[in-house]
Amino acid sequence: MFLKYLYSEPAGLFEKVEFRNGMNIIYGKKEEGQPKNSLNSIGKSTLLDFLDFCLVSSPVKTHNPRLNATKKYSSGYTIVLEFEVDSKDFIIKRPIDDPRIIEISSGEITKTYKDKDLKIQLAKLIFQRKAYDGQFDPSWYRSLITFYLKIQKFKSEKFTDPIKYIRELSEVELNVYHFYLIGFNNNLSFENYKLNVDQKRLQPTINEITNFVSEKYSLNDLKETQNEINKLKVEIRKMEAAIAKFELGDQYQDAEEKANELTGKIKDFLYQNHLDREKIKAFGNSYETNEDVSTRRITRIFKELDEDFGKKVSKTIKEAIAFRKELSESRKEFLKAEIEKLNGFVKERGTKIDEFEKERAKLFYFLSAKEAITDLTEAFYNLSEKKNNLAELEGNTKILMDLTSELTQIETEINKLKTQSIEFLKDISEHLVEFFEIFSNIFNQLYLEQEGNSIFSITENFKKKSILEISVAMPDMYGKGKNQGRTLVYDLAILINSLKHESRFPKFLVHDGIFDGMDKSHFISTYEMIEEYAKAGNKIQYITTINEEGTLNDKFGNSDLLTPEVIEKKSIVVLTPRRKLLGKDF
Repeated sequence: MFLKYLYSEPAGLFEKVEFRNGMNIIYGKKEEGQPKNSLNSIGKSTLLDFLDFCLVSSPVKTHNPRLNATKKYSSGYTIVLEFEVDSKDFIIKRPIDDPRIIEISSGEITKTYKDKDLKIQLAKLIFQRKAYDGQFDPSWYRSLITFYLKIQKFKSEKFTDPIKYIRELSEVELNVYHFYLIGFNNNLSFENYKLNVDQKRLQPTINEITNFVSEKYSLNDLKETQNEINKLKVEIRKMEAAIAKFELGDQYQDAEEKANELTGKIKDFLYQNHLDREKIKAFGNSYETNEDVSTRRITRIFKELDEDFGKKVSKTIKEAIAFRKELSESRKEFLKAEIEKLNGFVKERGTKIDEFEKERAKLFYFLSAKEAITDLTEAFYNLSEKKNNLAELEGNTKILMDLTSELTQIETEINKLKTQSIEFLKDISEHLVEFFEIFSNIFNQLYLEQEGNSIFSITENFKKKSILEISVAMPDMYGKGKNQGRTLVYDLAILINSLKHESRFPKFLVHDGIFDGMDKSHFISTYEMIEEYAKAGNKIQYITTINEEGTLNDKFGNSDLLTPEVIEKKSIVVLTPRRKLLGKDF
């Protein structure tokens, strides 16, 4: 993927940008006589936001507040990006006011996609490897393209860790993308990521159930819970036996038996009504079933075989349908009659239930008034409470045991991956050496004073959830500017490695403000390396933002090679405090 042009339709939102092969500088220039004017907020990063916008970045304000701040000036415009993949030209057009609908064209073919669907298409177009044994999912598109678009969205963002290039994602997930970008088999990392997702899903549920049981029943673990379940079962058996033997006085025995008989009848009628209502519901659904049949498609199929045969089939089908409709009408009349009959039964039983409940209420009043049922009522209440507690404990315990078993299985699978990781590192050892050679060559060109002291490694680290640890290290890497250098070297290594092996992968890399705080000699070394690579006939685009600092002569080392005048001449965009990207503050 090679970038060509970025502009607006209609023209005028900002000057058309032509991306060139080699170094592409977006330059913030001091104005003569105004050395103190700030070069911040003149539009360098906003221009890159428009590039990212065309590559289907999120339009949500919280994800890109800077781009959303331009809306009062950019409303009504469409941002256009022209690029090529495998020497085939493409144009993406994304309107500011309706960013969910995006147009992409190639040659005379133009298609319109929803943003989520275009991401899938671009993932296949740009990132899908032709021969790869690992995993690839088109839904990864934004996670992959973001590697090539290091645009600072907030002032607080820094190039702190080249591996954790998306701060919201875990190292477990990012390893999947890093291995894919380098070209290493990512099956192990992908399986590890899936298992970690499942593990992360299960653990909160287990904790929630455990806490609930602990707080409500003062039980600390499964052993105590199981013991409480056994105790409840014993108590329930004792109470049921006691209730079964419970006898009221002789003078109230008849009333008790009559009340029990009425209760039995009420329960039986309620159950019968429930069954009949279910039948009514089923009959009603069946009654409303649409039985229309279209003969046109069936006839057309047989006509294709033989015209006369098709006509005969059509006639036969129509006769069959007519007969079926007669049956259907008869069936509906039967169902209607059955529904009416069942409704009558339900109504009749309802009347009986009301009568039985009134009669039973009188008996209960008599028995309670004579204080003959007090103990029995309390016994039933206690029995019900214990049964409820038992059911709740058993239900939660079963869920907890199932989840714990599933969690244990996941942990077992993760341990298997740990064992497999050692074999994996052996399998990629030659490829690892090849990538390390690219990495170290870039480091040596950019850091002449530290030649030979860079570190790139992939090792097992079972203390980390990622299992495999990608390490990028440099001498004094946590010093000012050095940590940004890790990102610079590693990202360039990924870019150049993919240029050698993949025709479709991005041939560009965007670093927004990476040289802020770095020794400017590294900027010159990067410029020389990129230009040398491009002059050798390779397609490569390194896009970066940089501000003029005074005269720069003392800070850029080889002033004859890269003076402020040369930088301005080599820049694809030059912005000043008076000549901002959109011509105004936003």
